[in-house]
Amino acid sequence: MSNSGGLFRDCNTSSGEPDVSVIVVNWNLKGVLEECLNSVREHGAGLVVELIVIDNASSDGSAEMITREFPEALLTHNSKNRGFSYASNQGMRAAKGRYLFLLNSDAILHKGALARMVAFMDAHAGAGLCGPKVIDEDGSPQLRARGYFPSIPRALAHFFLPRWLRNGLVGSLGIYEPHDGGAVGQVDWLSGCALMARREAVDEVGALDADVFMYCEDVDWCYRMKQAGWEVGYVPSAVVTHFGGKSMKLQSGRAVGAHAAGLAAFYAKYHGSARTAVFRGVLWLGYAVSALGWLISALAGRRAGLGKLRRLFGRTQSGTQG
Repeated sequence: MSNSGGLFRDCNTSSGEPDVSVIVVNWNLKGVLEECLNSVREHGAGLVVELIVIDNASSDGSAEMITREFPEALLTHNSKNRGFSYASNQGMRAAKGRYLFLLNSDAILHKGALARMVAFMDAHAGAGLCGPKVIDEDGSPQLRARGYFPSIPRALAHFFLPRWLRNGLVGSLGIYEPHDGGAVGQVDWLSGCALMARREAVDEVGALDADVFMYCEDVDWCYRMKQAGWEVGYVPSAVVTHFGGKSMKLQSGRAVGAHAAGLAAFYAKYHGSARTAVFRGVLWLGYAVSALGWLISALAGRRAGLGKLRRLFGRTQSGTQG
């Protein structure tokens, strides 16, 4: 296979340390996974790149496609779906790179993205994590790609303030950062769909919380990094398109409820039981009010409201990956 970007490391014969190990976790996304891996191959930008794929018991021929089309990849094929965090940690344990880059299988790198993040980490020794500007398929900034650590006031603002008010101020009163943010800077947390880590920071702080199957494992990781004194940097000159929730769409599951549970579990990990009870109450009241709005929207014939209700109350399969 040709490699028009960086020099891929042959894990069996090459010596020396890769600049970056790209770790991709996959579950039944063969088509978009091929796009993802091609973007890594094409946009290595002169870096020495190690490609690691952890397949979570896919049944769609993903593992066979990787073996056939990407022989440079170090592939681990799990016998069951172990979740995003566990599988990402598998990849990080196997990685040899100076930096460890988690990339969702439903995301694609733009030209120069890897090199710009590596350059940022090289220039900022205090950065434990950094991430790119994440955009939707239509090119618009992805809302849930970065934000602020959850709190009771922020949860109240997220659910009960009009969007124009909570997002119209300097910064944001909600949980997510709504502004495009064209400047490099520090943030509370970044999405795990495309997140680069410094090996030394991971050695100190630890990898992802493997008890978190999905949702908010990235928020937790960023929080632990910051608690240990490491910075979390936003690099908007590096761009990644995230198709977003492809695996979740395969399972017609309770995406909204699962995300709320993830937020509550993160909050409970670092706060007392009384404050956690209040936080949970705000979340579930907020989602109940939202669900009422979606119901009204669905009754009015709007497909968006109906779709959100299906995601909230639909059946959840056990094989989940974000």
